[in-house]
Amino acid sequence: MTLRWSLSLFVMCICFKVSPTEASSWTVKVPSSVKGHLGLCVVIPCSYDFPSPENEASEFTGIWYNNNDQVICHSNASQILDPFLNRTKLLGDLSMKNCSLMIENLQQSDGWPFYFRIEIKGYNQYSYINDKVSISLSQPDLSVQEEVKEGENVSASCSVFHSCPTYPPSFIWSHSGEQHDQTQQLHEGQWNSTSTLTFRPNRSDHNKTLKCKITYHHGLLHETSKILQVKYGPDIKTSSKCSSEDTVVKCECIVESEPPSMVHFVLGDRVMQSSKAEKNGSVTTETLQTDFGSFSFVHCLAINVVGYDNILLSLPVKDNMQNILISSGAGVILLIILIGSGVGVVKKWKKNREHIPCPDIYPNDPVYGNIP
Repeated sequence: MTLRWSLSLFVMCICFKVSPTEASSWTVKVPSSVKGHLGLCVVIPCSYDFPSPENEASEFTGIWYNNNDQVICHSNASQILDPFLNRTKLLGDLSMKNCSLMIENLQQSDGWPFYFRIEIKGYNQYSYINDKVSISLSQPDLSVQEEVKEGENVSASCSVFHSCPTYPPSFIWSHSGEQHDQTQQLHEGQWNSTSTLTFRPNRSDHNKTLKCKITYHHGLLHETSKILQVKYGPDIKTSSKCSSEDTVVKCECIVESEPPSMVHFVLGDRVMQSSKAEKNGSVTTETLQTDFGSFSFVHCLAINVVGYDNILLSLPVKDNMQNILISSGAGVILLIILIGSGVGVVKKWKKNREHIPCPDIYPNDPVYGNIP
């Protein structure tokens, strides 16, 4: 009785260990999706498992099918459909349960998603039709600060996801600077290649396109770009001047800056309101037409959030000593205006780009402390 019970228990143990193992052994590990680019290679990492046969298996056949059940890859190349011939290959050793697939020159017509099938001669075969792998098309990404300041270091990065580390992409930038490239392995066979460019923009870069060109195996080219927005302080042009016509005197102050500047005329101890203001892109032109009296100079001051600039514009000269006095008075005016803005003792914009808030100046306000 005891012997019969022990034998029954042994048989039950064998059934418990073997049956569930066989039922769960036909498994495959693949990502649900990989990123790829049309015209480039894509790699699908794959590993599979199967119940151990009684005799050692020696001949394995791996087959990949697309969503239309067409053979896109086969251990026997003669079985591969013509459009995929010489474009697909198994990367791993099937006897080591590696079923990874590489596809060259990926096409929209390849009919993804794909699934794997294993055939073991003299033993069994299995199609992992419920474990399909999709391909999502990836686009390069370019990131850079929306607004940058002239002369300050700026970093722009250009990155792309891919699954084919055998042929990493190369990067070409449209702007000079210090370039650093790296490729990082992610998960499930995915890779990220990134190029970082560090450069110093100047005003000529404003509204210009920053381009990142990515070249791949076989010379395929992708490009992404962004428009640079460069902030810079005022630059009063040397073409600014005062002129007279038919006894009418007018002064023009022409300023280039980004963002556009506030422009003020100072005559003696008065801040004068412009007669006309025009803006053309980054250039602001302010015109003053008034009774200049006996003055020989008018002061033009331009301010924006980045910095300031100033200039003395000559009027018809009547007295040399008066010119000296007026010029000195204009310097005092500039100092009082800047101190009133909370800046203190400052340097000219071209020497220092500190953030200078615009003072509250109103037309016809007296500026005390000037020489009359």
